[in-house]
Parts: sequence; C-alpha cells; structure tokens
Amino acid sequence: EYTLNEDGSTDFREYKELKLLSHMSFHRMYGETFIILDPVYQEIVIHEAYTIMKDGTKVVVPDNAFNEVLPRAAAHSAPYNRLRELVITHTGLEVGATIYLDYTLKTKAGFMSTFMGEELIRDIVPINEKEVIIRIPEGKELHYKVLHLRTGAELSQENGMNVYTFNFSSLSPYSREWGTDHELLPRLFFSSAKDLDRAYFPFVAQPAFTFQANADMEARAKEIKKENKDELKAILAIQKMVVDEIATWNLDLRYTGFKCRTPKEVWSSNGGTPLEKNVLLATLLKKAGYTADPVAIIPDRYYDKKVGSLYIFDGFAVQVRTISGLIYLSATAKSSQDLALSKTGKKFLVLDGAIESLKTYNAPATASEIIYHSDLSLSADDKLRGKLFVKLRGNANPYFSLYLDSAYAKRYGSNIKEVKINTLEMQESIFDLILEKENACEQYGEYAFLNIPLSSSGISSWRFSYIESGRQSPISLKERITEKYHYMIELPEGYELVSPEVNLKVENTIGKLEITVRKEGNVVFITRDISLEKDLIQYNEFDAFNALWKPWMNPSFQKLILKKPE
Repeated sequence: EYTLNEDGSTDFREYKELKLLSHMSFHRMYGETFIILDPVYQEIVIHEAYTIMKDGTKVVVPDNAFNEVLPRAAAHSAPYNRLRELVITHTGLEVGATIYLDYTLKTKAGFMSTFMGEELIRDIVPINEKEVIIRIPEGKELHYKVLHLRTGAELSQENGMNVYTFNFSSLSPYSREWGTDHELLPRLFFSSAKDLDRAYFPFVAQPAFTFQANADMEARAKEIKKENKDELKAILAIQKMVVDEIATWNLDLRYTGFKCRTPKEVWSSNGGTPLEKNVLLATLLKKAGYTADPVAIIPDRYYDKKVGSLYIFDGFAVQVRTISGLIYLSATAKSSQDLALSKTGKKFLVLDGAIESLKTYNAPATASEIIYHSDLSLSADDKLRGKLFVKLRGNANPYFSLYLDSAYAKRYGSNIKEVKINTLEMQESIFDLILEKENACEQYGEYAFLNIPLSSSGISSWRFSYIESGRQSPISLKERITEKYHYMIELPEGYELVSPEVNLKVENTIGKLEITVRKEGNVVFITRDISLEKDLIQYNEFDAFNALWKPWMNPSFQKLILKKPE
C-alpha cells in the first residue's frame, strides 16, 4: 500500500501472510525479511510480526530478532554508509507454519522529487491473493501502466484521498530458469507525475547534470588525451581509467532517492553508483574535448511518455560522438564493442539538464555472426597445423579490443602463433590465425580424439545445455546469432575415421542447422552451421528449438574419433 500525503511525505505499508511448504522455503528463501532504508529520511514502524506454527501456536518475533546492518552494496561506500538494512529473523518456523508481517516504511518529503514506484506482480512462489493500493490526495491523478496483464485499477474516494486498487489472484510463480526474460514479467509502474517529462526534468535538474569538474579531473582527462593521439584510443583510455580506478557501488536508485552526487564528489570519494560513474565518465570526456552525454537505458516494453516513473530505467551508459558516429560505453565495465549492439530492444534516453525535450535513441536490431574456415593438417606426431580464417560481425566482433591490440585475436583459437588482421571495422572484423598445436589429440591406446576448433565466444559461452522438464516460460536467448565452421582436416597416412559420418540438416521457424562430417581419402570435411533467427522462444516452439539446439550441443558432433595404424 503506497500513500502520498498532502505534505509530500509518503508511506509504504506491506502486509503479508506466507505459508511455508518446504524446508527450503525458510532455510533459503523466506526465513528472513530485509528492508533497506535511509534513516535521514525514513523510519520503519512494525505493526505485527509473528508466526503461527502448524499446531496453532503463536510465536511473536522477539526484539532481538530485529537487527540493523549495513547493506552489502553500501560496503566501502562512505557517502552511503548512513543506509541501513533491517533484518527481521522470523521465529517458530517449520513446514506448515505461516509467517505474518505488517510494517510501514515512512518517508519524509524531499527523498524523491516525484511520487512513483514499481511493483512486480508475480513472485517465485504461487500467490493466492495480492492487492496493491495506491492513495493520493484528491485533486491529483495517478498515472500508471500494467505490463503483461490485462487489468486496471478500481478508483474510489476515502478520507480526502483518491484510492486506486489493483487486485490479483491465483498468480503462478515465475521461473528462475536460464533464459528467463524478466522484462516479460507482469509489473506495475505508477507515478503522480503527469508524464515522463515531469519526472525527468526534476531528476536532471540536480547539480550533477551540469557536468562540472575540478582542475585535477580536467588535467587528468587532457593528459590521457595527450598520451593517446588516436581519438578512439583516447576515449577508451578515459573509460578504462574510470572503470579501473573508480569503485562501483551497486546501489539501486530507489534506495538513494534517485539522487546523483556531482562528478567532483564522485572523483573525491573514489567511487560511485553506476549512474554517478557514467555521469563522471561523460564529464571527463567533455573536459577532454569530446561530445559525450550520460544516457539511461530503458527497455522498449517499459517506455511510455504518459507515465512519469523513473523506475523504467534499466541501467546507464555514456553516448559519445566520434568521427565514425555515435558509440555507447559503460563506466562500470570495459567494452570490447559498442554497447548498443548488445542492447537490441532498448532505448537510450539522454540525461542532460540543458535540453528542452526528451531525446531518445533506439539500439539497433543486430545479429551476431561467427565464421571459421580452415585447411588443417594433423601429423603422425600429433601436431595440428593450419591457418584459420575468422570473420566476426555484430556484437561478436570485439572491435574495440582488436583496435587497441591485434593480439586480442589470439583468443579466438588455441596455440596461435601469428595473427594477421585483414579487416577491422565496427560492424565486421576479419583476420587470419596461424595455428600450431602440439599434443592435439587425446590419446587412448590405438585411438585418438581430436576436438574440432570452435569459438568460445559464441553459443557455447551462453552456458545453456537443455530445456528443463516441464518448463513453460519462454526462453530469452542472449541474441540472434549465426555460427559457421567449415574445415578440411588432412589425416596422417593410415588413420581411420571411427566416429560415424554425419549428414544432418534442419530448417524450421527458429532457424537452420547443418552438421556434416565425411571422409574422402585421408581428408575429413566438416561443416557446422547454425542460424538462430529468433531470440525469444515460446513454449509452443520448444520442439523446433530443440531440433536445432540438441544436435548443436551434442559433444559427439564436436570431436573426431580416429584410429591409428597398427
């Protein structure tokens, strides 16, 4: 229950009944409740906290079960060490017991510039009934958006307040399985702001968004630029400095009141939240003479100019205008490629107090491509030699890393002796790798097992092997991708191919697959191609997805079994 009072203060009241059906439910999940607050602006009032055990015994939570600690994200963060996390340790827990908790978090006016919030409708456990109530003074209107559920609010008046009530029942749990797309979960965004403009402009009116720097900051930025005559190298060097030398404090903006300290304060404290570090990076780039702005990353599904909730922010970055065009960088992790190429389906909202209207940019709809071609030779003394032709496109192309050091290409093979860069562009990089590998095969008596060279940055890096039995939630893949491996491997005289020849081709609504292995004379020809043309796999597409995925991930199709001559 959310309440906006006439004086601008707010109350958040939560009442929950939770029945424990397993030991895991209270050992790992709900045995404790955690509430983060800022004591300068907020206080907690506990109305009730008790457990009804299976036999009906009531166990009230004792005073020593309420303990304040420093939130983990605020550790080593002097500017935010005022934050507290109230840990409520529930007592009398057993299978069949029910936890009851009722508390109010009171917040003074000024903590946030706008009354707004976000409520995730489902949980990782089934919910029988859920009621969300939002109260605002008469004369004010609530603006809201419910995602992925067809429901609306019941409006009533009570004691001079407009009351918006959302009722939900029989909510199934959401999956924590691999590939769960949390953007698809039902959620409610709300705000008293008439539209996004009226939430945005008070936010960027903070002094941080005037991008002021002190003499030391400006000198450091200009020094890095002087050391790096190349534009892109200088920009990436400034990014590296912010990522490596300024600590990241992963505090959610809801706990800081959506406040942002100035770049000078961040610099002096040698650390900041993700937002603060991105504002700092933009400021340093500006002082070095580049055109740069911090941006908020917003999923397209969340973006709605009619709802003034900043809870739609899903991360931050810096937009930099270069000779080659716009690029996006993170201030919390070094980039191998333009960040925009990994943000398909998201918008970038420029954060600048000087602009007159909202300015957004769409991340491009891209697909990655990894292509390997090679003629290889395996010798009788177990040495594998040859030249790998590698082409990388889209997000799979580590353009920035290759631009800084061509030796980075060695990561795309093992036992690489030489690298030759043929094409180096933002969208596509092409290079040759000279491979010389000793002890290329795993030896088992008269048999040798040769692993087919594959990229470690493609589908295999997703760490996903199978669809869990009974899964019904959609699978969100990392990206749309094409991988192709075409090899000719010359075997030593007398070697036999023991592993069966393969001729597998699949084409369906999800994509295409081709895996072939054949031997002609002493040469083995290998083709491994896959193209995933969708990045969201629905339940009714699981069979089609498995028809591509299972053969591709099958270890027996990723190696050759050879028999040596007697």
